[in-house]
Amino acid sequence: MIWSIPALQNATIYESDQYRNTGLDSILELKKETLSSGIHESRILIKFDLTSLSASLSENNVSINNVTSSLRLYNVQSFELPKSYTVEAKIVSEDWSNGSGYFNFPTTDITYSSITDGVTWKTTSGSGSLYWTSSLNAGTTSSFISKSGGGRWYTSSIASQSFNFKSNDSLDIDVSNIVKAWYTGSYDNYGFLVTLKNSEITSVNYPDTNIQFYSSFTTTVFEPQLYIQWADVQTYATGSLSVITKEDDPIIYLRSFEGVYQKDTKVRILLGSRKKFPRPTFSQNSSFSTMYALPANTYYQIKDAHNDQIIVPYSNYTKINTNSSGSYFDFYTTMLYPERYYKFEFKVNYSESIEYFNSNDFLFKIIK
Repeated sequence: MIWSIPALQNATIYESDQYRNTGLDSILELKKETLSSGIHESRILIKFDLTSLSASLSENNVSINNVTSSLRLYNVQSFELPKSYTVEAKIVSEDWSNGSGYFNFPTTDITYSSITDGVTWKTTSGSGSLYWTSSLNAGTTSSFISKSGGGRWYTSSIASQSFNFKSNDSLDIDVSNIVKAWYTGSYDNYGFLVTLKNSEITSVNYPDTNIQFYSSFTTTVFEPQLYIQWADVQTYATGSLSVITKEDDPIIYLRSFEGVYQKDTKVRILLGSRKKFPRPTFSQNSSFSTMYALPANTYYQIKDAHNDQIIVPYSNYTKINTNSSGSYFDFYTTMLYPERYYKFEFKVNYSESIEYFNSNDFLFKIIK
């Protein structure tokens, strides 16, 4: 099962513009630039509201110890990437406010370019607020350079993702340990500080690198998400149903399929399978009406029907269940956007091969 939480607040803080707030920017960026005063970078602060996590786990009878979590930021564009690099997600150790400023605003109005009512490189909540380095607690650190600022975080748990040449540059960091620490109260949830790996930042390793991601204020469907994932307790009891085989040249279809589902709900999808060319039999019932169970290792994925982007990939978290009435799976619509079309695809692992199924009959729409 996969459930997601959209970002509550986010902002980029800039070392080269230390009192700039960007709380309403549609873009988040990890930036490294070499100026006359030395190497300067930008960092991303992002926070998710976890108050509904307990209810979701309780509804599905899942322990936090059986959950994996991933921070997902979707790439807009990148410039001057090194051959390999690492992005880190750290536990912020101090509260901060989003603010209403911009770094790139589509106007020259000085009113917007000088707003300092939220988090900056120097301060947690804008002009007149606490500096990040005002009081360091045990297990925390500030900016890796000698100048003050740049956020404050706990050093005990840092998640990371490494990238190589031609790898996907969207962010998908395993932050399971951090989310568990927040859930159990080991740390207060002040969000993540996302940075380029400090020890790798040199003028040689990083030219003027800039990696841009969509923020929570994007007008696209690529809003930052915190994915919460767990493997359902699998039930595979076919009852009187026979299991479809590859030799049957199977057809997968959706039973009682509505094709329209509400945003932020839990949905059950019923599946059926039949032979494409059943042998004729002397019976009052059509042999085409005989339903078969799907093999035990059958999985689904969800794609955006507009651009074919994979929203929910095949994994152990998307394995299909089967009972005596047929095959089925449950999914949440939390990571899907209203007034938009999506489609299911299926992967069947036979003992001797793998087969994929897709059809226009698997299209569905999310509504408000």
